[in-house]
Amino acid sequence: QDQSERVTEDGSGVCPRHVGIACLFISPTNISFTRKQNNYSIAPRLKMGYEGKVRGRRKAPFPRSILDRKYFLEALDEAGISLKQVHIDAFYQALHREHYPSLPEFVKKYYENERNVVVENEKPLRQKITKRKNRNKLNLPKKLLQFLETTNDLVTKTSKIKERHTSMDKSTTKLIIELYDGMVVESVLMRYERKGDGRASLCVSSQVGCAMGCTFCATGTMGLSGNLTTGEILEQLIHADGILADEFVLREDKSKRVDFVRSIVFMGMGEPLDNYSNVVGAARSMMDRSRWNMAHGRVTISTVGLVSQIRKLTKELPEVSLALSLHAPNQGARTAIVPTAARYPIEELIDALDGHMMAYLDRRPGDKGYTGEQRIKESSRRRAMIEYVMRKYI
Repeated sequence: QDQSERVTEDGSGVCPRHVGIACLFISPTNISFTRKQNNYSIAPRLKMGYEGKVRGRRKAPFPRSILDRKYFLEALDEAGISLKQVHIDAFYQALHREHYPSLPEFVKKYYENERNVVVENEKPLRQKITKRKNRNKLNLPKKLLQFLETTNDLVTKTSKIKERHTSMDKSTTKLIIELYDGMVVESVLMRYERKGDGRASLCVSSQVGCAMGCTFCATGTMGLSGNLTTGEILEQLIHADGILADEFVLREDKSKRVDFVRSIVFMGMGEPLDNYSNVVGAARSMMDRSRWNMAHGRVTISTVGLVSQIRKLTKELPEVSLALSLHAPNQGARTAIVPTAARYPIEELIDALDGHMMAYLDRRPGDKGYTGEQRIKESSRRRAMIEYVMRKYI
């Protein structure tokens, strides 16, 4: 339909776009589709109720999460503490090895490691303990340990698990995470066990609510209440790893590898690329070799199709995988159920996705025209996921 039309009192028409947010929402139960020469339009049966709600920005948490490296460095600078990069990396590695206890507890365990104190029923570690008498990988500066023990400005976690629901076959656990301000987001822990082996994946949220307004999505009805910080995104992974670590201690068969989350999908609440900087910061931490050390292809970012952000991601972090929420076979049908599609034609979307898939080849000198054989070879290494909701009349 003509995007210059406005929403009338009876709900007909489409309102103009404002600040990059589509302004049309119809409850899934109130949609009917008419088809005429492959052109789809919305025929509302009831009054439209969504107007691109953005409820305002969330305030930054206090105390802040030490997982946000930027805030950690700022706090050190305010305290007059100057550290080498190697010591900052060593701290994060040590914190990760100890499964993210409170900062005073971390300092206590650090000194226990120096004395080579053995802990019974120790939780699994990603990195092997060195054979040195001192179990710490690297001695941390005393001034840093004193700061961690006394600071009131930083904590390890700002969120907590409010509820957890596990399926009857124990393969899936849904986590309701309560944030510092009382808002909640959801994560889903998925276990895939095989005889003598297995793995675990985690679906994480990136926003409280969502501004995209997709008509089939429950989160789309909420509007956007705010972005998650890098720390809040990573805390979802910490909570999930903690559950798996506890299960590992109690498990008799410790040969199975369902001990850590080994892959991440940004497919929870929110549009990840609408919270670009925090999502990219979290993804970098997940792939950090001194921390979670996830394989590049094991971190997948889902998007409804923000073309400019996809291209930016390709330049800054081509290692991650992409998942595209397509949901319709053509532009008209897609615009009817994904309001943001009005700004991003499918042709541009596929071109951006293709550019991300071929990013590594693009870095090579020479002609950028690729043969079919080159594309097949590259697609065997890098794959994109296409998300599709099957709906009647679409």
